[in-house]
Amino acid sequence: MGDDADTLADAFEQALTQAEIHRGATPAVLLAVSGGPDSLALLLAAGRIRTRHRFAVATVDHGLRTESAAEAATVAALCRDLGLSHSVLPWRHAAPPAGNLAAAARRARYDLLACEARRLGAGVVAAAHHGDDQRETFLLARARGSTGSALAGMRAWRDLEPGLTLVRPFLDLPKADLAEAVTRAGLRPANDPTNYDIRFERARWRQRLRDDPALAREADRGRSHAAAERVAEELRLSHAIRDALAEGALRFCGEGGIHLRPDAMRRARLPLSRLIASAGGADAPPAAISVARLAEAIRAGEGKAATLSGARIAWSPDGIRIGREWGRGGIVAQPCGSGGLTWFDRRFTIGFAGPAEPGAAWAGCGALGRGSPWHRTLPVLLRSGGEPVAVHPALSHRFPGLPALIGRAEVGWRVWADLPGPPPAPLTPPLHFAAKADQPVGNDLAATYLP
Repeated sequence: MGDDADTLADAFEQALTQAEIHRGATPAVLLAVSGGPDSLALLLAAGRIRTRHRFAVATVDHGLRTESAAEAATVAALCRDLGLSHSVLPWRHAAPPAGNLAAAARRARYDLLACEARRLGAGVVAAAHHGDDQRETFLLARARGSTGSALAGMRAWRDLEPGLTLVRPFLDLPKADLAEAVTRAGLRPANDPTNYDIRFERARWRQRLRDDPALAREADRGRSHAAAERVAEELRLSHAIRDALAEGALRFCGEGGIHLRPDAMRRARLPLSRLIASAGGADAPPAAISVARLAEAIRAGEGKAATLSGARIAWSPDGIRIGREWGRGGIVAQPCGSGGLTWFDRRFTIGFAGPAEPGAAWAGCGALGRGSPWHRTLPVLLRSGGEPVAVHPALSHRFPGLPALIGRAEVGWRVWADLPGPPPAPLTPPLHFAAKADQPVGNDLAATYLP
């Protein structure tokens, strides 16, 4: 395998070390291996350091190409030769989803990998993105109008779920190095023609980068500057969150809510957009202009409550409370599974001490048509017929005799996601920890909507 594989192995080891520094020990590592040259290089690197880590392999079969099943079988055979466990994770869909197919496939891929990692007890998922991918990502973002730290590209590590970190060890290496290592090892990678299909914007940028070395250098300079800006921003943000927690200006409760002291926004430079997205279970932060309007209304004492990006924000002279909004569509139910803890609504890690019945599902209390605006969004476990089996501890007085769920509120984890350093302890309170969480701040009837 030569020096190329040694370079890849060193990069992989360094990435795992960084993940351990920031997020703790990694009991096992799940490799995402499609069978293409990049992911086979990841497999080779893992083979070099396998005595120091516990590895498993998964191949996501998106079912979008007739060759994908055979490619997954080839990876499985290679893993057998290496003595590594392998799973095929099929993306089940009746038809390719409408809209942005690449984005939908990416979301499905990470959801499937995260589920498999939980099953295996893995703390890390490793992917083989490389330096060429970084250039394309920068150019795509710039073409869509992104500026500043939003041009920083992919992270070498990022948080996927509580206790699960994604690492990308090859972001500083060119694709050619990965392909050379695979060739030297005598492996024949799969070739996905969609990577070169110029109907897709990323493929068009890939072609331009091949034809224009100056564009590649420009992308490297721009992304490097943006990455440094992001590091500085996130370092300031992590200090602000730690300081606010230490001073009692910021609190997280077991019902998935965030409480801010009246002076918290003014003194601590806390990121209101990040707090809203986390408490609301949203994929992304709300638009900056909407957050600015909300902040101005709070500062001016106008109104008492508002909803934004899936979150409900209420304020009074006593402080600010941010929680999940039930909304028009409620909260999407999730299958209970066969045991263990579930990552629910991007806000809770929950479980049930008893056996799960067939067809049982996690849902928000609002699915039962009960609860205050704050209580509707708390998790309950329902039988297939819709009857409650267990409830969040804060709902026990409404459902006497039903057992309480176990787990943690993870909104604080969401607030800390991707920030440097181990998260502060108060970020993930157990479900029963809450200080006057039943009492909403502000008047429910005064709620407004901020677009």
